[in-house]
Amino acid sequence: MNRFKKVGAVVLIIIINILVFGIFPLNILLIWKDFPQWIMIIASVVDIAIVLLLARKTFSGKAAKIIAVTITCVFTVICVLFAYACPYWNSDGHKSNRPIHYYENSDLTKKEALDTLEEVMDYLRKYHISFADGLTTEVQAKYEEVRADFESKDTVKRIELIRGVRSILHEINDAHTSFNSWDPVLLSDGPEMESKGYSIYTVNGLTEDQLKELVEPYYSYETPRFISVNMENLFYLDLCGVAAPFEVVWKNEDGDEESRTYSRDDFINVDEYCDLQDKYLPSDNSNDDYVYYEIDEEKSLAILTLKRCWISDHYRDVLREMFTEINTKKIKNLAIDLRGNGGGDTYVVNELFKYLPIDEYYQVDDFRKIRWNYITFDFDQGGKTKNKRVAELEFDGNLYVLTDEGSFSSAMIFTEMIVDNGLGKVIGEPPAEPCNSCGEITQFYFEDIGMWLSVSTVYSTRIDASKGDYIESDYPCKGEEAIETLYGIVSEN
Repeated sequence: MNRFKKVGAVVLIIIINILVFGIFPLNILLIWKDFPQWIMIIASVVDIAIVLLLARKTFSGKAAKIIAVTITCVFTVICVLFAYACPYWNSDGHKSNRPIHYYENSDLTKKEALDTLEEVMDYLRKYHISFADGLTTEVQAKYEEVRADFESKDTVKRIELIRGVRSILHEINDAHTSFNSWDPVLLSDGPEMESKGYSIYTVNGLTEDQLKELVEPYYSYETPRFISVNMENLFYLDLCGVAAPFEVVWKNEDGDEESRTYSRDDFINVDEYCDLQDKYLPSDNSNDDYVYYEIDEEKSLAILTLKRCWISDHYRDVLREMFTEINTKKIKNLAIDLRGNGGGDTYVVNELFKYLPIDEYYQVDDFRKIRWNYITFDFDQGGKTKNKRVAELEFDGNLYVLTDEGSFSSAMIFTEMIVDNGLGKVIGEPPAEPCNSCGEITQFYFEDIGMWLSVSTVYSTRIDASKGDYIESDYPCKGEEAIETLYGIVSEN
């Protein structure tokens, strides 16, 4: 009976400790509200008290009691330290069913604006990789300027708050650290005009390039080439200071123009906009997936299109299917189309490498520094990663990567790992992001104003520093001309 009680007590102690640790996935994956870190302290104290009580009543030996309580104490202390260090505590990037708040330029009280500003700054101070030793002079000065501006007003327009926060983030020179609305309102005529071959040429006499100049002080980037403006999005028009009524000139490729005037009421939410896209721009769903390939046997060319860097069984299945067909048809050229790919998981390239005849390669993860609040991990540079080769389907032909300025984050890293490991050539425009840059974001949703804050926790340096800060194209051309250029190169070879 005694033995049964002891085993039961051990099992119960393990379960209690698992429940304490389970607070982390509960917080990171499920709870859409503030979850104070001191909850972990309370849970740890309760855990220790229960284990202490169980040990006193169940274990007869002094050593068993000390071991049970000591292990629990060490475990709970680690949990508390982890809760205060983890940049994903209270983050919202991994949660589903987030609240929807479409963009609107409503009034905020001074207190609401200042509270939001301080919350943003708290996240930056605690988690951004650049601020382990405190804010930089430029960021601190801009923060004080923005705070003083808010304090001088009785109410703050939402767009004024957004401009203020984004002007602070602008000083970091980090495209990954941003403050954005993910629930936009868009011009209702957009899908219909696009179906007729028109796009916006000017708004109130301002071209896209002129709007980019206006938005530049409120944009996060490493190079201005990264700046983009959606001229159909009311958020960007407000950010640029373009006021209603909006005199819009639509223009097609033949140079034909059509002028229309819009009010703020002519903008609709993104769901309604997508319904109009389905009406005016119906899709047959062909190649609508984020990863697919095509093979031109005559040119001995396979093209893998990757719109997002997502690791999934589907992605792995597409790779295996493609390399099986490449092997069967003895295809000599393979191109990876990363144009417009905004990033995702860096390990998509590792999956591709399994089909290349290499035993090891340099991995970008070995060239970075990570910050978790008061903890900084500095990885040793120079080590190589062993390749898990799929020997029966290896490709030993010519490898190309198609890029443009929109090949961002993991798509840029994908290209870097191919180039710096000497495995292929780049066709198109260089990505607008440098190889020496911040990334690995944690995200926080400001429900009251419908804005997302992204904060970089990692700084990566280029694998081969001798190649410069940016990826350079071996065959420079405009992004939209990359396929044509690829075919020309393959034909010559």
